[in-house]
This record gives sequence, C-alpha cells and structure tokens, in this order.
Amino acid sequence: MAEPTSPPPRIGTPRWDRELAGIGLNRLSVDTDVGLALEFADVHAEFDPHALDFGTDAEAAAIWVLLHQRFPSYGILMYLRMCWSNGDHVLQDWIVRQFAAMLVHGPGPVAESAEYGLWVDYFESSEAAQVFTALTLQMPRSHWDRLISGAGPVPWEAKHHVFQEAAEDPALHPALAKGLAGSFYDVYGQVDAVEAAALVERITVADEDLLEALTEAVTQPLRLRTGSAVIVDESDPGWPHEGSFLLRAVVRSPRSRWVGRSELVADGQMYG
Repeated sequence: MAEPTSPPPRIGTPRWDRELAGIGLNRLSVDTDVGLALEFADVHAEFDPHALDFGTDAEAAAIWVLLHQRFPSYGILMYLRMCWSNGDHVLQDWIVRQFAAMLVHGPGPVAESAEYGLWVDYFESSEAAQVFTALTLQMPRSHWDRLISGAGPVPWEAKHHVFQEAAEDPALHPALAKGLAGSFYDVYGQVDAVEAAALVERITVADEDLLEALTEAVTQPLRLRTGSAVIVDESDPGWPHEGSFLLRAVVRSPRSRWVGRSELVADGQMYG
C-alpha cells in the first residue's frame, strides 16, 4: 500500500486557497462567481444548480465545491462529476481531494452528501479503485467511516486491505458492516465471499438488520424459484458450450445478491 499523503485542508480556509492555485485559480475570482450565483438564487428565492453555468472546468469545480458547503446536495455534486470527467489529471486529483475534505471536515450534511455522491458517481464507475485508494491515502483512519460504508461497488482488490485494517478498529465496525453488506447486495457490489466471511467473524455488528443480512450472505445460498428454462439449440457445430440453457428464476429471499464465480445447484446437481 502506498504511503499516506497529507490530510486535506478545510474547504474555504487560507490553506485551501493556496491549493486552489494548483489548478490555476485564485480565491478572489472564484468568490466573485460564487457571489453572482448567490445573487441569482436570492432573485429566484431558491438555489437551483441546474440554472447555473460557469466558465472552465476548473473554475466550475471550485465554484461548485464552495456552493456545496452552503447547499449540500447531489444536484451540485452531479455537476462536479462532469468537471471531473472533462478535466485533466491535475483537476481530477484536486476534486478527489475536495471529497476527502468533505468527509473529514464536514459539516454533517456536507459529509453525508459527499458519501452519496462518491457511491453513485465514482464507486460505481471504472475509476472506482483509483478514487477509493486516493481517498484512503488522504484521510485519517478515524474518518474512514463514510468512505467504507459506501464502498460496496469498489473492486475487492482495491478495498480488502482497507476493510481488514478497519476491522481492527471497533469504532469503524458499523461502517464496515455496511460496506460489507453493500459488497454483497449492491447492484454493482464486488466481493470475495470467503475473505468477506472471515471479516464478518472479526467485527461486532450491533444493527440487527445488517447482522441478519451479512449472516445470510456468508452462510446461506441465494434461494431461487424457477420460472422457466430455455434449452439452447446445439445443432450449430460452432456452438462451444454443450448442455447450455437459459434459466429464468425469481429470488425467494427479500435480499438479492450474486457473487462472481457463483455456482448454481439444482436437485443436487451443480452447474457453472
């Protein structure tokens, strides 16, 4: 694991202003644009990020970060993600550092919004491992709770060592339990079931619903009720998979999960 970097400055502080110069901006010009956005909000008696338009991706990113401190919402972070997608590596690194600052320094609504934004826009993307790793290196372990709780979609190879370290800190067990549950049950969840089961045994899970979900995930198969099956026509000599079929099934459990390399067992016979 790479060496940790320095923790991020609180957004809006003099140290933050100095880091702003790293993306070619100065605080005075950014504050001017923020003021215009706030004036627009006052005129319309509400803050609507969808009605705003800014300059370069770097300028827009800085403005969105400052506005998010006042009006924390996914509506703003959605546009910040667009800046990240269009930006170069310097701007992308700066934006990730802002998420670290939001999670570390808050306040609460800002951190909560950042947690959701990371989960939806970054951890479910192909850049998940890159972003997650960068965040862990910039955040003290004591502030990992909101980071690991939403890490279900992050590739297991990128997060398993972080999960193992979090298991050593009882204060992080509630967040780790959520992260493990998300690894099993999120639509894009990624997990090594054997390693996850070992982690579940090491932590204390006080939330009864989470405990039930994790126990089911690591000790019970996913029970399916067969709806219909379609046998594949194997008359084509080029078809390489003998005995293939398509199966339509309904999950019998209120929770749905599917783990990579899963095997289907029906009537005592194993498939897959």
